[in-house]
Amino acid sequence: MSEKKDDKADKAGDKGDKPAGKGVNLVGVVITAVLAGAAAFGGAKVAGARAGGHAPQPPAHAAPHIEPPGFTLALEPFLVMAADTNRRTHPMRVVLAVEFEQNVKEENVRPFVPRIRDFTLTYLRSLTYETASNPEHMDHFRADLLERMRGTGAVGVSRVLVTDLVVQ
Repeated sequence: MSEKKDDKADKAGDKGDKPAGKGVNLVGVVITAVLAGAAAFGGAKVAGARAGGHAPQPPAHAAPHIEPPGFTLALEPFLVMAADTNRRTHPMRVVLAVEFEQNVKEENVRPFVPRIRDFTLTYLRSLTYETASNPEHMDHFRADLLERMRGTGAVGVSRVLVTDLVVQ
């Protein structure tokens, strides 16, 4: 009988023996991840508390304050034909908007809309295809239109915006 007890004890001891360190301990991985996350959170809180006492400084190269425009007049689209150097014509569609200073009222500008459209149409018809399709000429195009608009008698014109330009 004593032999039977010893055999059972040996068999029970054999089942419980696993080689140590060969399996992945899931609990250890989870605990390590939680501790790492807690340490990162704590570090962020400490760093935020130290820096939180100071007001954010504006950048040294901050853009100047630009006041919002006053009344903006959206003109109806212009459809003209632009000729290239070989005298072939190309359709061109231009949509403009005119910004006025803040003190200008819409009812003071409305009488000048036909004049603005007239000289704009004359100017657009004088453009060649090469000039109209070259993006480098866009600033010159805006400056010319702005100068001409100020010459019509419309007071307070501050900017000309090209909201759409299609040249085929």
